[in-house]
Amino acid sequence: IQTVPKLGYRFLPPVTRTWASGSAVGTPIQVDEEEPAERVIRFIALPFRVLNGDERAGFLEHGLPEAISASLAGLRSLTIRSSLLAARLAEANPDPKQIAREADVDMVLAGTILCESGQVRVSAELIHAPSGTLVGSYVCKTRLDNLIEVQDSLVRGIVELLVLRLTERERRVLAHNVPASARAYEFYLRANHVALGRTFESMAMARDLYRECLDEDPDYAPAWARLGRCQRFLAKLGEEGPESLELAKWAFHRAFALSPDLPLAHSLYTSIEADSGHAQAAMVRLLGQGEKHPNDPELFAGLVQACRYCGLLDESIRAHERARRLDSKIVTSVAHTFFMLGDYERALEWYPPGTRFYMDLAALAVAGRESEAAELIGQRIFPGDKWPEIESLRCSLRGDHAGSLAIVRQALGPPASWMEPEGHFYLARQLARDGAHADALGTIHNIVTEGFFCSTALRNDPWLRPLSQLPDFHDVLEEVLSREADARAAFQAAGGDRVLA
Repeated sequence: IQTVPKLGYRFLPPVTRTWASGSAVGTPIQVDEEEPAERVIRFIALPFRVLNGDERAGFLEHGLPEAISASLAGLRSLTIRSSLLAARLAEANPDPKQIAREADVDMVLAGTILCESGQVRVSAELIHAPSGTLVGSYVCKTRLDNLIEVQDSLVRGIVELLVLRLTERERRVLAHNVPASARAYEFYLRANHVALGRTFESMAMARDLYRECLDEDPDYAPAWARLGRCQRFLAKLGEEGPESLELAKWAFHRAFALSPDLPLAHSLYTSIEADSGHAQAAMVRLLGQGEKHPNDPELFAGLVQACRYCGLLDESIRAHERARRLDSKIVTSVAHTFFMLGDYERALEWYPPGTRFYMDLAALAVAGRESEAAELIGQRIFPGDKWPEIESLRCSLRGDHAGSLAIVRQALGPPASWMEPEGHFYLARQLARDGAHADALGTIHNIVTEGFFCSTALRNDPWLRPLSQLPDFHDVLEEVLSREADARAAFQAAGGDRVLA
């Protein structure tokens, strides 16, 4: 230590900040806005067990722990595992040590719910999963119509038990995660529970419940974000008109206005922003949030899509790797990134088994494994007018190229707004495979203006190679390269390399 006259003291050796997980001692300390958390705790909230099977409390089983997780996701000292993973683990009724291994977590929140005569009794335990040690317990008895105090006190209790260091911004985010009325909170939890079904009927019902919640409390930001997701889901299914997508955008804008740093809103908004032609803006926004919330894997999962839409495939893979370092179980869209790179084996490896729809079929077909693709496609029955990617490929693999072209042209004609630009790219590839090269190039030029561009796929995809012989190909390629250069400059300006390090 060197004494500096009139200034103070200087520590001479180089200093390096170390991020580590470990037990904490002492009391929470309020830190400056820019100071990072000293440790990162991996946390999962399991579904709460409803003890007497009371249907009135059934919506709390998943809704309450999911709402608690969403509130804690705003804290950079925590990495929150998804509610879907929690539900899957809970089915096997494992012990904490097994959960620690399978979910790669430090802390587990588990609880029970008992309803009696209009009263609800919530008991919860915070457990250090690797050792199975009880860190703290919580019991609350309240009216079924006054559940808001349960989440609020549970979240505060977890923060205190884990001795988390909060910034002022994090305190503000937590404050926005509590609605103004108990009735609004009940609608919110019921909507979260219904939305787990992810069907048109369940999402439409969840949308209506979120609206009821917002009628009670129009300033509850998480409800606006989840309402936006519902409207987006319904718009994508094509069951409702384009106004559903506009309502989704408006709902997210309202959420951001109320709580600018709400992680839930930033994660859910990415697909809407990217599919609306603003992938570069989504990328820059997520990089900014990644600096504020460096331990939120969902933000980096969103970057996988945003970077890919901008043609930044290496950066997309780095975002995936960062997300997986934070949560080894998280599912991202990196399979599509590997597809654009032409690495079809890795695309198949990373395509989530539970959600397989089209991309694996396309990867098998382009890799020369058409018989496998044909056999697999025979097992997938979807309405042709809703899923033209599958029906056109089905025809093409049978040798019915005219039928395939008819399906694709109808899908690309008005109204085609329900399909995202990446979906249009896959249809353009189908046009090229079936010999409509000029139409394929024209479609690719259109989706460049829609905000999706990838020079690697345009130059190297086997189905698109014939397009290089067309007179307009180099003009389209130059436009794609120019847009990629702009996106890469925006990535660098936003500190992308630093955020993804």
